[in-house]
Amino acid sequence: MKTAQPIAIVAILSLSILSAPISSAQQPPLPNAVEQLQARLDKGEVRLADVQDGRGFLASVLGAFNIQHDSQLLVFSAGSFQFHKINQKTPRALYHNDDISIGWVQGSDLMEVATSDASGMAFYTLDTSAPTLRFERRGSECIICHGFVTRWAAGLMVTNTDTGARGKPLGQTPEKVFVFTDQRTPFDQRYGGWYVTGITGKMAHRGNVTQDADRIGVAPEGGLNLLSLSERLDVARYLTPSSDVVSLLTLEHQAGFVNLVMQLNAQYRGLNKTTGDPRLRAAQADIDASIEELVRYATFTNETPLPSPLKSQSSYASRFAAQGPSDGRGRSLRDFDLEERTFRYPLSYMIYSATFDYLNADAKARVWKRLYDVLSGQDSDPVFARAARGGAAAIEIVAATKSDIPAYWKPLTRGGAHRR
Repeated sequence: MKTAQPIAIVAILSLSILSAPISSAQQPPLPNAVEQLQARLDKGEVRLADVQDGRGFLASVLGAFNIQHDSQLLVFSAGSFQFHKINQKTPRALYHNDDISIGWVQGSDLMEVATSDASGMAFYTLDTSAPTLRFERRGSECIICHGFVTRWAAGLMVTNTDTGARGKPLGQTPEKVFVFTDQRTPFDQRYGGWYVTGITGKMAHRGNVTQDADRIGVAPEGGLNLLSLSERLDVARYLTPSSDVVSLLTLEHQAGFVNLVMQLNAQYRGLNKTTGDPRLRAAQADIDASIEELVRYATFTNETPLPSPLKSQSSYASRFAAQGPSDGRGRSLRDFDLEERTFRYPLSYMIYSATFDYLNADAKARVWKRLYDVLSGQDSDPVFARAARGGAAAIEIVAATKSDIPAYWKPLTRGGAHRR
């Protein structure tokens, strides 16, 4: 939940209306994961524990959301509304699974939580110093920055931020407050302000480097293939000693996927609107373009290839892949490649996520159809050639592991061929 520089705040106050929650009558039958946990806390079914290890309730909160410690990422660019506590020695820690992201800052009683539901992105804070623990839903103070992600809706923020001494962001202007990254971004334009651990080979990214103010925009040298953070900060203050490159690649992919879903849902809410703010109005052409963009993203058609093989220095990659679900041959959409691409199969595991469940029903039906056409090779556009080459395996995995799919995804012949 990054906080913009003051010069940008006035310019974007109006963006909060783009992500305003829908009315209670329109809420989904099940609340989002944060609301579900809060209900269990209120009933006494779950208790959160202060471990008294300097990290307070962090491990307990992660456990309650089934978020693993090895997903940890460390950001030293001073962002969020706790920016005054964040720098190279005390980076903000981020933890994530498919549906939830948690932010934790040393010396703070306030934890930050982001998830999605049918109304859009949902932001919460948990004040662990309060007598009663409660996840409080936040509004404009988060949307004021997360509203920059798309013009339609607030989203998840993964940014590339040139960062100077003491975590100070450099080069932000009213026209370019944030530089967002996802799987489509060239690697030399990623990871400024992030620690990145692991064997990254020839990848020329911008992580691990404190930038000189007079060299803003110049690709920094060094900071690559960083195997240990112990000389840069007190790693004992964190749950793990790493800020793993594979976890970061995964979070980037998830953020892009979530943001495209949030964009589509906002466009459906604004379809053919004739009253209210004109920025809330969408045309069918907007929806058509967003569906195609989501299909290309979900099939990794627009992914930037890895410049060389990567290797995780933590348990993240092996543990994430083992989550499944897997088909009878042990194949999963979570299987990593890490040689030329991030994932082995050309379809995102985010089809299993709550975010995808929240996608507008009409949009979802169209996305399933387009995904099938691409993966089965029925769409012969050369841009989808890689997806089509690995598409049969992806279709078989989905057919074996996901029940709520259109019937035409199911294998109908002994040889595994698919037809409509």
